Amino acid sequence: MHTQPIIKVSGLSKQFNHLTAVNNLSFTVQPGDVYGFLGQNGAGKSTTIRMLLTLITPTAGNIELFGMNLNSHRHEILKQVGAVIEKPDIYKYLSAYDNLKLFAKLSDVPLSRKLLLDQLHMVGLEDRAHDKVKAFSQGMKQRLGIAIALVHNPQLIILDEPTNGLDPQGIADIRNLILHLSREMNKTVVVSSHLLSEIEQVATRVLIIDKGKKLVEGSSAELFDPSQTIVALDTLNNHAALEAIQQSAWSGALQEHRDAHIILKLHRKQIPDLHKWLAQNDIAVISLQPRHSLEDYFLQVTSGKQYVEAFSN
Repeated sequence: MHTQPIIKVSGLSKQFNHLTAVNNLSFTVQPGDVYGFLGQNGAGKSTTIRMLLTLITPTAGNIELFGMNLNSHRHEILKQVGAVIEKPDIYKYLSAYDNLKLFAKLSDVPLSRKLLLDQLHMVGLEDRAHDKVKAFSQGMKQRLGIAIALVHNPQLIILDEPTNGLDPQGIADIRNLILHLSREMNKTVVVSSHLLSEIEQVATRVLIIDKGKKLVEGSSAELFDPSQTIVALDTLNNHAALEAIQQSAWSGALQEHRDAHIILKLHRKQIPDLHKWLAQNDIAVISLQPRHSLEDYFLQVTSGKQYVEAFSN
């Protein structure tokens, strides 16, 4: 049975005067996804999220959530969405428990004391339930913000840069919480970040955007399969090297030739054999650089040297 997407975005654009913040963006989020929304700061992630939450109006395009048009079913849709964007709005002179109780009341959700404490337990704050928020670390405030976003039991949770400004322990706490929401609570989660290493550890699907445009979208397994190593080869005569590769058994690994590099895609274990073949064929190698790390790939695709073709075959 074909399941209906939780989010379906088509041709979405947002123009601020002369700046195009989001440029003809289309993507789909399926039920149960932890959808990693990746891009460097200023790539258009927050603008897209604000459009999904009706905080700003698109210049063009269409947004559907739960199979409904966001324009015509705004109220109905947003009742099923929880979000934390930037730093969560919480009252620092109230306790964690009183903050949660207040937001539950504002959301018209009658939660018992037990349910409120269960919610705080889920985000690891039950021991600090009655402490004032002003004494909390940034990571604790972030977790309380997520508890507040979950108070009305939404199907979809949207987290915009949830680990910004957190220490390593705070980052690990948020990561574990995202995995808990997905695996134990069967929530669909959209999480935006510029930290690839974080997204790699939680996301089932990934969208990378740069300057408001989609660069690549796919499952984490497809995009970041360690056996699909990108190798950038630079020789004294790239033209001759390229011809030799095209005539050899390595031709299937060849992706493209751009600027100073010949780009191949192969299993990491094949790299020593490639070295050997190059030496046997008197190809003078200046550098042979495996680019298998997620961070490196991300930096390549967002700095104009787009080796996206390597993942779209």
